[in-house]
Amino acid sequence: MTKQDFERESLFWLKKQYLRYPSMAQEDAVKFVFQAMLGVGHLLSSRTEAADRIACEMAGLSAGPEEPLYEILSPSWVRLNLRPAVEKRIQPSVIAGMMLCSGSPAQFSRKDVFDFCVKLEKAGEMPGARTVDPERILDGAWLPSHSPGYREKHRPAYRVVSADWIPCMEAVSAISAGQADGSRLLVTVDGPCASGKTTLARKLAEAFEAPVVHTDDFVIPHAQKTGERLAVPGGNCDAKRLAAEVAAPWKSGGPVTYRKYDCRADRLLPPEELPDSRILILEGSYCNLPEIRRFADVRLFVSAPLKEREKRLRRRESEQSLKMFHDRWIPLEDRYFAVFGLPDPGCIKIASGGAQSLGADDDSAAQAL
Repeated sequence: MTKQDFERESLFWLKKQYLRYPSMAQEDAVKFVFQAMLGVGHLLSSRTEAADRIACEMAGLSAGPEEPLYEILSPSWVRLNLRPAVEKRIQPSVIAGMMLCSGSPAQFSRKDVFDFCVKLEKAGEMPGARTVDPERILDGAWLPSHSPGYREKHRPAYRVVSADWIPCMEAVSAISAGQADGSRLLVTVDGPCASGKTTLARKLAEAFEAPVVHTDDFVIPHAQKTGERLAVPGGNCDAKRLAAEVAAPWKSGGPVTYRKYDCRADRLLPPEELPDSRILILEGSYCNLPEIRRFADVRLFVSAPLKEREKRLRRRESEQSLKMFHDRWIPLEDRYFAVFGLPDPGCIKIASGGAQSLGADDDSAAQAL
């Protein structure tokens, strides 16, 4: 995305803010642009410090206007509102984890923020009279604040996280609600190859401080890969061993010791013990097989456009491996999805990749800049 496209879409969402929060002054617009371009990076502390600050703020929240869980700032960043987060039982440590996962190399600089704010002012897109000297934006020690009027009327309480979390918000809410009673929670992440399952599992694992087990470590040994076995939907996965070694003991509250299968060496590796945690994430195709599904508390299903999946496969696989995917593994997965009707209504569906620009069709934003 070009800088011009980024600015156009950011203006689209800034105008949405003007409609939702009519008390916005220039300070609030500058703060919006700051966050839309620089995101969480300029405010992120350590996870523990961030979680403690969020916990204090959430504990002291007074009633406020009705808010959505998140509000889009730009193609890269969103505000996660704390009041609805409290209602959805999203813990401060999870929000801090989401912020931590959102960190990335700076796409823009303070000079970019300065230039955009000047451009907005010249286009008449800044509210009210000038109350912020644009030159202050270039001071690395200066941070924007909301105006007194905005704070009094709207009582803002939020944290900035990556827009990559948008497709995951329902999953984050479901996992947070599920763990509220203190019992162990098994989260499964299913979907076709190269759809983004591993990336999603990694993000959720970091946010919820949860271990991840991969179904790829429970492929059946080569000797069992007979035509008869592979004709069974999901037969490539040793679901019984996965249930016996991981899912069942996890849900029973006991320790979990399991052995990964090394496909290249065709052998089981030495036993590993999972760390104790309230959440376990099981990632990979076939985790909706009946032997596993009956233990799952939250079931996620990740999808991506076929062209995007093909691009990812070509990027990560050799030509020989890519041919094996097309000739064997993808047809086996497709049959498994078809036979078990996946994703079924009990799955939370998550789209990965190929998303359209959020505000690209807004002509007024394009004309203003």
